[in-house]
Amino acid sequence: MKNTYKNHNHFGMLYPNLRHLEIFLSLCTTGMATKTAQALNLTQPAVSKAISSLEEVNQVQLFERRRNRLYLTANGIRIRDEAERLLNQVGYFQAEVDALQKSRRGEINILAIPSLGTGAIASAVGEFLISHPEINVRFNICMSRQISEMVAQNRVDIGFVHGSSSHPSIKESFITETDLHCLMRKSHPLSSLTEITALDLSPYPLISFDVEAPPSVQIREAFSRAGLQANVRIEINASLLAAEALRDETVAFVDPLSVKPDPELTLLPFTPKIPLSIFMLTHQNKTPSLPVAAFCDTARHLLFRAVNKLRDQPAR
Repeated sequence: MKNTYKNHNHFGMLYPNLRHLEIFLSLCTTGMATKTAQALNLTQPAVSKAISSLEEVNQVQLFERRRNRLYLTANGIRIRDEAERLLNQVGYFQAEVDALQKSRRGEINILAIPSLGTGAIASAVGEFLISHPEINVRFNICMSRQISEMVAQNRVDIGFVHGSSSHPSIKESFITETDLHCLMRKSHPLSSLTEITALDLSPYPLISFDVEAPPSVQIREAFSRAGLQANVRIEINASLLAAEALRDETVAFVDPLSVKPDPELTLLPFTPKIPLSIFMLTHQNKTPSLPVAAFCDTARHLLFRAVNKLRDQPAR
């Protein structure tokens, strides 16, 4: 945009050019056109022309000359005060723009539990980097308790977990949920069923979640209501590892989002349903930057898509 554009208000008056106001304020300080020209890297005629333009626009005399120095008139003093106010506002505006630009650059720190981190969240990171190539992403996998602590201490921007953390310093945003499933070999006696109950599982060795993981408590409660005790032989804090630990007639409780397609394995829903609620954690008192907000939208979209795809698939 050219500096010499002319804008009209509703009454036909010309608005002053911001550059002219800068020259005017400098001349208010120096009192001499030559010094203002030197300070602003302009020619003296350019300074004189800018002041003449301001006087013409405002139809007032801004300066009077006394002993080779320029002094503000009464009207000039009023215009100076308004010019200072206006340029201060322009400065505030520029500061906001600069802050906005800075928020579009930088780094995002993300943590996710393994079952989410190796699937939808990893995909979200990949998509985000395509649309935001100027952002650096630090992405790691941790257990739920560690993620909650890191978010509460403001050491990471976003955490993705199952279940609520109930921490006063954490803002929890529910995204969606899956249901607990059972993973087994296709040769397993239970593989022909459409869903699995605690009674079905009672004769078989089980792989379950770590005792600190939220689903672990719900699994024990489901068995207890059936008057049974789960025969848990292995506890794994990352359900994506359960497939590697499966042997013979062992059955693993898993988050279905963590299971990669395998022709040798069958994935069946457990009943009664045990929901695996997916929450996004951010610090309660921290306003998300534009990149953080953008990544949250990307992750939310990918999780919705992953869960809907899972629900549309027949049991495998």
